[in-house]
This record gives sequence, structure tokens and C-alpha cells, in this order.
Amino acid sequence: MANSGFSTEWKEELKSRSDIVSTVSKYMKLDRKGKNYWGLCPFHYEKTPSFCINEVDQFYKCFGCGESGDVITFVKKFEGVDFMGAVEILAKNAGMEMPKLENNQDLIKQKKEKEQVLQALRQAAIYYNKTLKSPDGKVCLDYLKNRGVSDSSITKFGMGYSKDFESMKNHLLKQGFSEDILKKAGLIDIGSNGKTYDSFAQRLTFPLINSYGEVIGFSARIIEDKPFAKYKNSAQTMVFDKSRVVFGINLIKKLRNELHSNLPRIILVEGQLDVVSMHQAGFNNTVACLGTALTPLHAKELKKMTDNIILLLDGDGAGQKATMRSIDILKPNGLSVKVAVLPDKLDPDEFLKKYSKEDMASLLDNAIEAVDYQLQTIAKNYDLTSNEQKANYIKSALNLIRSLETDAEKNIYLENVRKLTNIPVDVLRQDLNSVNKEPKSQINEKEQQEAIKNFEKDAFIVADKFILASLLYRKPWANLSDCEEISFILPDANTLFDYIKSSSPEKPALVSGVFDRIDVENSPFIQNVINCTFNEETAKKVWIDCINKNKQRKLLMLKDKLEQQLPQSDIDKRKEIAKKLFEIDIKLAKLKSKTNN
Repeated sequence: MANSGFSTEWKEELKSRSDIVSTVSKYMKLDRKGKNYWGLCPFHYEKTPSFCINEVDQFYKCFGCGESGDVITFVKKFEGVDFMGAVEILAKNAGMEMPKLENNQDLIKQKKEKEQVLQALRQAAIYYNKTLKSPDGKVCLDYLKNRGVSDSSITKFGMGYSKDFESMKNHLLKQGFSEDILKKAGLIDIGSNGKTYDSFAQRLTFPLINSYGEVIGFSARIIEDKPFAKYKNSAQTMVFDKSRVVFGINLIKKLRNELHSNLPRIILVEGQLDVVSMHQAGFNNTVACLGTALTPLHAKELKKMTDNIILLLDGDGAGQKATMRSIDILKPNGLSVKVAVLPDKLDPDEFLKKYSKEDMASLLDNAIEAVDYQLQTIAKNYDLTSNEQKANYIKSALNLIRSLETDAEKNIYLENVRKLTNIPVDVLRQDLNSVNKEPKSQINEKEQQEAIKNFEKDAFIVADKFILASLLYRKPWANLSDCEEISFILPDANTLFDYIKSSSPEKPALVSGVFDRIDVENSPFIQNVINCTFNEETAKKVWIDCINKNKQRKLLMLKDKLEQQLPQSDIDKRKEIAKKLFEIDIKLAKLKSKTNN
């Protein structure tokens, strides 16, 4: 963030108007305990709050997963945007105008390219939609009508049609977009002949829209037999990441904003046309990922909108496997999951055509808990009339139950296994609690010595961390007057030390200010400083030891430098160096004695 292109003064003003507690409270529930605010971490799954906000220093830290940062970092990570996007969100909320970028031509260029890419994608979506509604789009429009897609749905989802390999490209070129921007937007590909062509040629197109209403890519499918792939999604670009795109998330966010709270539940299906059919039937809380490859980033996007997911994936074998994988991804990210089992290997679109929307509502209302579904699905892989296969099923089932957090949950599902296998619950529980104990690995003397050596090598960095953390957090034992003779090796350490020295009682150095001066995300040392914990009882002694350790390093570096000069020096110079080396050894001995005591 240090080279963000904005002045430090402007960023500090932005953050002073964007109180971190008020900002984070818009995204999650916080409770005040003492001086700090606590909540369930949005960046990893947990049931006990370990996400802490320090209101004084305006930064957050999770004691569970280690995530930390200022208000800009939080918005960046929670919203899934880049630094510029996070700043724009905060500036808009704070009523501040975005200043011109300073002294960062790369960032200025990147911002301009991103704006042009988003404009090109939006114009492509408009062009495809107009083509679909024109005589050139009749074949695609007929296809949609035959699938039961209404005109209102075509408008709602912005569906379109790419009629050939050239028209969209030529249209955007005439509008002033360069081929380079179209490539960066993922709108055109390069053929074997070296010429460019529309990436989604002769396909029905679905614009992929993020929660901010920006078109970031496309998903497309052929509607006639063609000698190329049936489905095609945008390639990875500066604005498109398949691993986090949720089709329909913009509509879900609109619903959430209308409710002024998270949705009671979201229905997750597999394909775009499944989403369209569900919305047409009145299930407007339906979304899809691109294919069945659900990722933790998809889960995080969904978690922003709801705590409850109903999986309504296809009823065939592939759909069952996708459901099992999806449960394993959604639950660790804090989502409660149920599964609605579609009959006859139907997908949601086919189900609604064969049955009624009332039948779909009943199916959803009777969705089963994820663990029940998993146990039932596992059981289908075994012949429970065979003792050997029954034993193997029990092993698989117990592995699943063992992952549950509470004994109450485990007891519920042990009873389910008992019903399927007729094995008493007490026996199942005994097997559940039998965990293989691996013998502790023995560390030989050589490894111990190596560990001690490595610790000594790193001890100087550990000392630097404690010194800077104590100063940054304004601990009572930390006096700048003790630091007159110390020095730091790491550039980030020196930058932080300079920031602390330039502070005053009226304008103290804050943790949030560190993020304005140092690229914390790419500086493990500064992350360790920010995340440092203190034992208040021994801290004064540790402070003195660390100051002495820092001084030792300074002397050792000087000693090493003098020793390197010694062979190349004349006799008089050698005597002078020898005298200095003797004085250094005396100082080192005194410092070592102080540290040991």
C-alpha cells in the first residue's frame, strides 16, 4: 500500500472518516468486550469469536487464522476487490472525492486499463443482447422460447447472442476500443492464422455480473451442433476469476439490500438455465457457480449474503459427487447446508417442467441435513448385507462423524448409523473414540544443536520484532530513549522505526498508519510485529534483553567488517583494528552478561 499512488495524508483522511468499527459492523455483528470489539471471523470458519478490532489503533486481527489489517485491507478482502476498489468503496461511503494518483505510473495505467476492460465488457453485453432481440438472433431466441425462457428473464439476466466471429469485435473497435483491451477483457481470441475472433462466437451468452453490477465476463453455450466446445467461460483476466464468480449474485445482493439483512437461505444450482427457470418459478434466491467446481472463494461470496444454503444440484451420479464436494467446501466456511434430492436424475429446469413450482417448494422445504445426505450417499457404495462391506461402511461413516464438532451432533448421527447397520451405539462410540496414536518423533542431538543455531541466528530478528511492537503499541516499558544506539537491518523495520520516531503524543503512530507506509501483506516481518503478543509480567526484562541483543548485532557487524579489513591492512592499521576489535569484544561480553542476567 506504500506505493498505492495516493498521498499518505489523503489515505489517513480517508481512514479517519472510515472508522473501522462502524465499517466492519456493516458486514458482520460485533460485540464490545472491554476496550475491543469481537466477532466471528469472516475469513475462516469458527464458532467462537476470535476476530478482534482495536478501535484505538484502527486495525483488526484474528487470533484464529492470523488475518490482520486496517479498514482498507478488510474491505479489500471481504469484498474481493483490489486496493483501488476498496478505496473507492470507502471514499464513496465517506463522501470523499477520489484524488488524482501520484507518482505511480504503473498503478495509473492499471486503473485506466481496468476501466476500459469493464467498459468493453459492458458494451459487449449490450451488443449481444441487442443481437438476440434482432432478426439475426432469431435462431437463439427460438431456442430460448423452446426452453421456456420468458422475455422478462432475457432482460433480467441480460442474455444475448453472438451471431458470428467478427461482428462484436468490429462493433467495439468502431467504438474506440483497441484489440489489446479486447484481449485483456477476454472478449477475443487469436486463431491459428494469427487473426483475432469473438471468443463466444455463435453462442448464447450470459453476462457474468458481480455484486457491484459490473459485467466481468461471460458464460456461453452453443445452441446448434457445432464443431467446438458446447460451453465456454471467460478466461482469467484482471477482473474475472472463475473461482469466485457466482451467477446471479448481483440479483441476490439486491434482494439482501431490500431486506436490510442476510437472506434466510440461498439455493445453489448447477447451470445458468437452472437459475433462470428457478427465478421464473418464483425462487429468486437461486444462484449457480460456473460448472460444478465450487471453491472456498465461492463459499465466501455466498457467506456475505446468507448463513444457509440448500444444494439443488443434478440428481445424476455427477450431481451427487458435486453435492458431496460442495458440502465439504461450504460447511468449513461457516455455512449451514441442506440438500434437496432431485428425483429421476432430473436437473432443476427439467423438474419444474415435469412437476409444478409447488412441488419444488415442497422439495426445498423437506431438504435434508448435509450429514444425513452424506451418510446416505456413502451407504449406497456398500452392500450392507455383507459383513465385510458393512464394516467398511461403518469406517467411512465414523470418519465423517468424527469431523463433527459437538458430542450432541455425533450422538445424533451415530444413531442413524445404528439404524442402518444394527450395531449398538455404544460399540460405534467406542470405535469413534479410538484414535490411532502415532509415536512422537525423536529429535537427535545434531538436530537439537541445529535448532539452537537457527534460533540464535533468528534471535536478532525476534528482538527487533519485540522492540518495534512495544513501541508501536506504546507499551509502558518501551522508551525511545533506550533506542538511541540501536539499528535495524530490514528496510521495512527502518521504515516503521522512522514512522514511530516521527510520531508525537498529539499524533501517535497507529497500526493503521503502518499499512499506509509499508506493503504489509508482502512483509512477513511487519506482520509479525503487528501480531506480536506480550507477557506483561516479564516484558520489562525482555525489552532490556532485546535492546541489548540489537546492540550486540550492531557490534558483531562492525567486528565482521573490521576482520575483513585486517588481512589487507598494513602493520599500523592492523594495530588500530586489533585495538578496536578488543574494545568490541569487551562491549559484547558486557552485553551478553546483561542479557543472561
